[in-house]
Amino acid sequence: MSNPFSTFGSLSAQSRSGEVQAALAERAKIMQLCDASGQAVVTPAACGNLPHAQRCAIAIRIARANGSEELATTYATLFATMQPTPEVAAIADGAGGADARGAAILSYVDTVTLTPAKASRAHIDALLGAGLTDSDVVSLAELVACINFQARVLAGVRLVEETFA
Repeated sequence: MSNPFSTFGSLSAQSRSGEVQAALAERAKIMQLCDASGQAVVTPAACGNLPHAQRCAIAIRIARANGSEELATTYATLFATMQPTPEVAAIADGAGGADARGAAILSYVDTVTLTPAKASRAHIDALLGAGLTDSDVVSLAELVACINFQARVLAGVRLVEETFA
């Protein structure tokens, strides 16, 4: 299987525009770091109470919410190797949480992704009340921030490509 975390590192090779290829080639290290960041938040060595499959499903959900099927496909490729439960697979498809813990997690994920100004301390309290540890909450925040960032970088690159196409 090819590396599912090669979306950013391979952008210049995929680009149709010579100008975009050159710009991305100059920023190859930054693009590689974007890939490494995704890998670090989706499949960390220590995942706490957020298993890899759940993290990957959340990444797919965030990518789709941002309209980035390219990024969603990157994480779906990895997700397919994880043998997720039906409840976890439903997260990627936009379903609500199956229990209070899942509902708190997805409320936080969706709010920060779709309406970040509405995120509040109540979301954090709900996560803690649902059994996540402080460390889990930080890991979830990192995951949400990273995948939203990746989606925005890809959208920016694609917009620039359209300009030079």
